[in-house]
Amino acid sequence: MKLGVILHGAKSNRYRQRIEIEKIFSDWDLHIRITEYDKHAEKIAKELCNDNCDLVLVCGGDGSLNQAANGVFNSDNPQTPLAIWPSGTGNDFVKTLEVPKSFQELRACIENRNFKAIDLPCMEWDGRKRAYLNVTDLGLGGCVAYDMTRSKRRLGSFLTYQWLIVKNLLRFKKRTIHFHLDGKKLEARAMNFVVANGKYFGSGLGISPESLVSDGLLEVIVIGDLNIFEYLYFVPKVRKCKKLSYHKIQYYSAKKISIETEVPMPIDMDGEFVGFSPMVISIQHSLNVVVA
Repeated sequence: MKLGVILHGAKSNRYRQRIEIEKIFSDWDLHIRITEYDKHAEKIAKELCNDNCDLVLVCGGDGSLNQAANGVFNSDNPQTPLAIWPSGTGNDFVKTLEVPKSFQELRACIENRNFKAIDLPCMEWDGRKRAYLNVTDLGLGGCVAYDMTRSKRRLGSFLTYQWLIVKNLLRFKKRTIHFHLDGKKLEARAMNFVVANGKYFGSGLGISPESLVSDGLLEVIVIGDLNIFEYLYFVPKVRKCKKLSYHKIQYYSAKKISIETEVPMPIDMDGEFVGFSPMVISIQHSLNVVVA
């Protein structure tokens, strides 16, 4: 078995991870690479797939996973399975997808070919195209993602995220969003527009309880002009991944979503700020992932 491994170069635990991986997979053909700069994981994943690795293991958070998924997707061997070892700050996607809890269990799952084909949404915007696994959102979430990239997160990921939400709620103005869901035209005055493949985002907020990663559908959640008190009231329910029955929150399902806004609005993709609207999102491909 030829196993490609991606370790996050900025994480202090990468040395311990490497030692354990080399121990558990000692009889396999290991190709271990460490990221050296931003977005390096995508390049490494593509190279490992092109080098005919049987599987790629990425150790990191949702951002690293997003990069690795795009590297696999854009390689010459896009069917290469991807294994996930969550070691980031958020790790939201694995709250939806059950993955092995130890490297020993991971090896057993690989040997037993516990692979699951999951939906891989693709977004096109500003002349670019990129796949994602978990959640893309527009508006308030994009502002928070932009601020998170510049935050030192002294309060931890979840509390920092909550503080930035409150901070942006005080200044963010809802906008008119025009969108098509599988051709059906709709519009809404909203502060956040979420297109979810997974259930969780924002370090543990269960925004999309009905998401299934292999059903060929994306869940759309349109959040109107919630004030701070309404937001704080709903946070405990969202943390429990409960669907909210409230007139300012609407739920839809679709395969293709086209979005236009009255002014460009910031976009968050898997926890990272990537640009501004308009955009088109659809499910065009799938990705094989190791599951427990």
